[in-house]
Amino acid sequence: MVEEIEAGKIALIEVTPENIGDEHICCAIGNDRVNRARAEEKKEWLRERFPRGHRFLKGDLRGKVFIEFSPAEESVFPVEAPGYALIQCFWVSGRYKGHGLGRRLYDECERLCREEGYRGIVSLAGAKKKPFMVDRAVLLHFGFRICDRADPWYELAVRKFDESAPDPRFWDSARRGRLEGRRGLDFFYSPCCPFNRDFTFMMADAAREMGFTARVTELRNREDLAVLPTPWALFSLYLDGELLSAEIMTIPKFRELLHRIGEGKGG
Repeated sequence: MVEEIEAGKIALIEVTPENIGDEHICCAIGNDRVNRARAEEKKEWLRERFPRGHRFLKGDLRGKVFIEFSPAEESVFPVEAPGYALIQCFWVSGRYKGHGLGRRLYDECERLCREEGYRGIVSLAGAKKKPFMVDRAVLLHFGFRICDRADPWYELAVRKFDESAPDPRFWDSARRGRLEGRRGLDFFYSPCCPFNRDFTFMMADAAREMGFTARVTELRNREDLAVLPTPWALFSLYLDGELLSAEIMTIPKFRELLHRIGEGKGG
């Protein structure tokens, strides 16, 4: 365990174009070939995004202690929030939880956003706690409120600096909830997560081996989001047009799910 006094001494640093080559980033922390490749792919994505105002703050350590955010107009989520910043990912996990690092990361994020003149900060959350989303309870504790909802359990939380600013909202296209006229499996993923590409294609290949039709759509640019019938753009999986999962899975877990559905249903 990390002693509280040690955690209190952990510095927060910002990953920038100047230091990204040397810094550990986010979740791909293994030093094996696969995780090094995933981390480098994430770094390439960040290099593309830095000129658009994307920012990445982390603990000065090798662990999942980070927050990343961008202008909402440049974000990877179908959210209309002009003048706001949008939190993309916010993680403190493992032995670093419970030492106030999340509070420090958020406070630094808010300080920078106020300094840059944003009208406030928005973040997606779930009405039910989801392990892959920012915890709704944490956001409410930090002074956010829920300003929009979309089926089946997506919520949009806002922390306004300018109370006269309009409430952010999900795009209308993200409220459709289903894909009309589709049979089989439809995978949507954003490369902003270092695990998404590998797991999406492994899952799609496993589905095809079991007789399912599987289509994969990468959401790399903001205009790509118009095809997405849900607010959650990091990863979404549809079966016959209906939401099946919003979380990547290990292949054994995914195969078990497809077996329960019934082999060949999506073929």
